[in-house]
Amino acid sequence: MAKKSVCGLLFASILFVFTTSSLAGWDLYDDFSSEVIDTQKWNVDNSSADISIENGQAKFVHQSGHPNDSGYLIFNQDPGNILGIKAKVFVESCSGDVRTRIAGYGGKVGENHVWSGLQLQPGDQRIYSSSGLEGPPPDYNWVQELHYAHFQNPITVIGVFFDLTMEFASDKIAYEVDGLGKIVYKYATSMAAADDLFRAIGTRSTNGDGPCTVYFDDVYVLRP
Repeated sequence: MAKKSVCGLLFASILFVFTTSSLAGWDLYDDFSSEVIDTQKWNVDNSSADISIENGQAKFVHQSGHPNDSGYLIFNQDPGNILGIKAKVFVESCSGDVRTRIAGYGGKVGENHVWSGLQLQPGDQRIYSSSGLEGPPPDYNWVQELHYAHFQNPITVIGVFFDLTMEFASDKIAYEVDGLGKIVYKYATSMAAADDLFRAIGTRSTNGDGPCTVYFDDVYVLRP
């Protein structure tokens, strides 16, 4: 399966690989054992979610009434050198279209940025990877979807722990759910480095649905 962007540069392939994740080469970024949000590690975007630390985990309570909005803990320490994100995720309860995700910009094409996310969506009983082009700041308007693929579907999301991994490279983005396999979205040409160094964990709703209660733990990063 292949897709082509409006600028003709992102004709890409999607590969499904079954593998077992490993912590070799990964550094622990935060296990939330401090019981408070460490603002040296995280920038907090809590416009649509109440974010706190509870029992050594980051707790997101995504509120209803916030269409097209996200709640994020944004990586604050040297995000430009974060080539991968790994996190343990648990959805306690959730309604509507709220998604739980790890996300970031993988590169850029001209002025547009390649946004990418690995997402749990309990309402549709799915775990999926997606990428798309967003316009330049300050608006970051959506330009085009580039990639969508789901893991085992349907799948029970609520009440199950998942280990999520996403890795960025100039020629591809790799998404992995431990025990379910890996999806590799490969570009036909290498991407330039993104100007926006955004990397984050969090929640989002398009419709303004909610509430949704999610826990993140044991966040690791991969660096050069």
